[in-house]
Amino acid sequence: MILLLAPAGWLVGLLYKEFGSTVEGGNNLILEEIHDPTSTIPIRMTPLVLLGTIVTHFFGGSAGREGTAIQMGASLADQLARPFRMTPHDRRILLMAGISAGFGSVFGTPLAGAIFGLEVLAIGKLSYEAITPCILSAFIGDIVTHAWGIHHAVYQVMDVPKMSVRGVAYSILAGVAFGIIGMTFAKLTHLVSHTARKFIANPTLRPVAGGLIVTVAVFGIGTSRTLKYIGLGLPTISAAFMVKLPFYDFAAKILFTAVTLGTGFKGGEVTPLFYIGSTLGNALSHVLPLPSSLLAGMGFVAVFAGAANTPIASTLMAVELFGAEAGAYAAIACVISYLFSGHAGIYQAQRVGRSKNLKNVAEEGLSIGSVATLRIAPEENLLDNLNIYGFFGGMQMEHLGVLRMYFSASEMRRPDSWWKRIAPQALGAFLLKQAKDHGIEQALLHRVIGGYLKGQELAMDTGEIPPARLPQCLELVGDKEDLESFVKHNRDHLAKVRVVFLYGREAEIEAAIERQELEEALEMERDESFNAKPRAEG
Repeated sequence: MILLLAPAGWLVGLLYKEFGSTVEGGNNLILEEIHDPTSTIPIRMTPLVLLGTIVTHFFGGSAGREGTAIQMGASLADQLARPFRMTPHDRRILLMAGISAGFGSVFGTPLAGAIFGLEVLAIGKLSYEAITPCILSAFIGDIVTHAWGIHHAVYQVMDVPKMSVRGVAYSILAGVAFGIIGMTFAKLTHLVSHTARKFIANPTLRPVAGGLIVTVAVFGIGTSRTLKYIGLGLPTISAAFMVKLPFYDFAAKILFTAVTLGTGFKGGEVTPLFYIGSTLGNALSHVLPLPSSLLAGMGFVAVFAGAANTPIASTLMAVELFGAEAGAYAAIACVISYLFSGHAGIYQAQRVGRSKNLKNVAEEGLSIGSVATLRIAPEENLLDNLNIYGFFGGMQMEHLGVLRMYFSASEMRRPDSWWKRIAPQALGAFLLKQAKDHGIEQALLHRVIGGYLKGQELAMDTGEIPPARLPQCLELVGDKEDLESFVKHNRDHLAKVRVVFLYGREAEIEAAIERQELEEALEMERDESFNAKPRAEG
């Protein structure tokens, strides 16, 4: 069957070229839609990713299945957004619930699946607003899977020593190795993908090239040695918990999986990461005095924790699969692996919510893909990565508009009940909450030190109490339809507010002005005279 992997790759590439160009982003497309909701994910993502993954597995490609489950769960769930007229905010929660259901059901770990849907969006942040839907969907998905008679693979950690100081220290050392390997896998897969796109323009030929490489490697090295590195590799994962394996198994699986997924075959990264982690843990048992089955279990979840930046979900998975005692060791390894994998990961659209390193705080808010681009780009060329809307390349923001509202700080919302006349609410605070409820992507209420509005006198904030007529500016950035809905809903409150809406060409001009100001600021920072410290006078 492996001889037909290259033709099978051509079939997968052709399917996505003809029918799936809008859903080729896969898991990253789903994460982008959660961060910046734009349009409903096409339903064709479900059959395409299912068929593509089956073809990949059937002909021996080294890939997993969680990517398929996540994409099917999210794309199916997203079809409910339109008939139920969900707001962008509710649609985000719906997509997160779909991710949790898919992940929890495919591995038989509903608790880990629930937290994975919350944790995978941004490094260091959890969206608790979706915790109830994610937990319910993950457990219901698992119940439905079992109702069809599906049984998941069982892995047993046979020997768990009592926790001690030495045990903690060895777990930390193992976690360092797991994190570095998780980061290596993620970076190598992205490198293969980037190289394939650079040298092979035709998307249908990329998986053909990948299939040929895998096929040549399998038969060139020898099928007796290489067959265990293709496909899901579940027998080898089971063996890692029971017997000693060759120490290089994890490295071979990294190479085969990076080529398979990087060249365009469909599937997931998580099952290969389980393989890599369990075999790496097995190899570490030669140098660390912990039971090999325990190290295999720790690696099983910890390499995944580092590569996906999901230490909590990975720890819960260890508890569900191996029990609480082994889960304690795994928790240490998962956290350390998460820290040592840096701002790298298998999901390029995942964002840096809270930096792992205080030196990299500037990367907060960016996607992992943008972080990688910025780190390799020369400092003087950073502005070249900005698109016309002032965002770094890879962030599609062309659908956004900017709505600015100008009013006095003393302006109050229009009362619609007798008690709101007694306790009036500031207009700025009210409109901010309204923007959040309407799913507006970004809202900023600017306080100024001076200015004036149309027909008013100049006001300066020079005293302890700001003047009542001091201007304020509320700026909203979001989807055009969301901004129009916001204005329509709050029309009565905007009667005395000057509103400026920028979209399309106006937004381009505004971004160009801001870009010019940014270039001037950077030019000043490079000026030695600007950065020189003033000398102390005698």
